[in-house]
Amino acid sequence: MTQAMHDYLLMGGYAGFIWPAYGVAALVLVAFALDSWRRVHQATTALRRLESEVAAQADRAAQAGRTAQPGGTAQAKGAASPGTPRHASDGNKAHPAAVSGKPDQPASDQSTVGS
Repeated sequence: MTQAMHDYLLMGGYAGFIWPAYGVAALVLVAFALDSWRRVHQATTALRRLESEVAAQADRAAQAGRTAQPGGTAQAKGAASPGTPRHASDGNKAHPAAVSGKPDQPASDQSTVGS
């Protein structure tokens, strides 16, 4: 071994501190890499399991004559989804305040408003 290489490995007399620090840092990086790989593997496995459950639920809903909704709920065909506006043509009556445009006046008072 040459003198320059020997001096480098001694790190100016601090080799007893520097090389173990490099070793600990390398071990921590390897541990992080292995933990990341393990978590990705677990997440991928969980995703595949959830996707197969959703597909099976959609198949069961299709066999039962229903349509699968996002979020895992099944609903009969033609039924209004939650959040779908109700229309008078659907046979649903709107709230009187929605017809009058004023929350404290019922729809029957609308004829006297303009008089």
